[in-house]
Amino acid sequence: MIIEELALAKLNLTLGVLYKREDGYHALDTVMQTVSLFDRVFVEKSRTVEVHVTGMTLPQNNTMVKAAMLYKDATGCGAKIRCEKRIPAEAGMGGGSADAAAVLRGLQRLHRMADDRTLKEIALSVGADVPFCLHGGTCRCEGVGEILTPFALGKRLWFVIAKPDRGVSTRELFSRLPLPRPRVQTLSAVAALAKGDVRALAPLMQNVLEPAAIELVPEIGDLKQRLLNAGAVAAQMTGSGSAVFGLFETEQDAKNALPAVSDAAFSTVCHTL
Repeated sequence: MIIEELALAKLNLTLGVLYKREDGYHALDTVMQTVSLFDRVFVEKSRTVEVHVTGMTLPQNNTMVKAAMLYKDATGCGAKIRCEKRIPAEAGMGGGSADAAAVLRGLQRLHRMADDRTLKEIALSVGADVPFCLHGGTCRCEGVGEILTPFALGKRLWFVIAKPDRGVSTRELFSRLPLPRPRVQTLSAVAALAKGDVRALAPLMQNVLEPAAIELVPEIGDLKQRLLNAGAVAAQMTGSGSAVFGLFETEQDAKNALPAVSDAAFSTVCHTL
């Protein structure tokens, strides 16, 4: 039996950095949202762990290998895994985290050998965004991103995503980040999202990493401005970049704006899930 899982990309609709923790990580307050861009992950039973990827070259010890090996260590169950990549790398869209989460979901559907606590512990061991990607939907995420408070959206949201050719070094980005940063209005953004009020949400969208990222990759700022000029009610970088997304009121508005960034290394229209 082969299990298919969709590895859904994520966007950070807000992203605040509170302080640097004693363990070296940064405490975050962010709203994460899964969207309709995805990789496909196929999982089947095996005594060993094998991972095969098409569409992109990944490191040998990638997130899917890590997730599968940790699951095998915990349960004794291996898997043969195949991944069809579409989510761009170095984008801030959680592609690697989504793939790891899809592997864990697939392994659990095949074997049912890990409880929820074990799955969450494995997810966090692989990466800070993996617990959210394992859960999906819309969540306020705190801690390093692993403390999840899910809530329901008031309406489907439409986005245009564009990524320049260059990525952003997360390590260099955080080294350039002066602290403390202005607080992001997370609770107000959550309220606007729950009501489905796009116009109220727009001024609350903020990613405090964006200014430092634009210093490293100026194309981020250019794509953001182009999306705003094309009618986005708001636009910002997601995660640590370098992908930028514009928020639109309707599907047609998003489709009409896509040509404005069609020369980017990656561009697409997507919606919330």
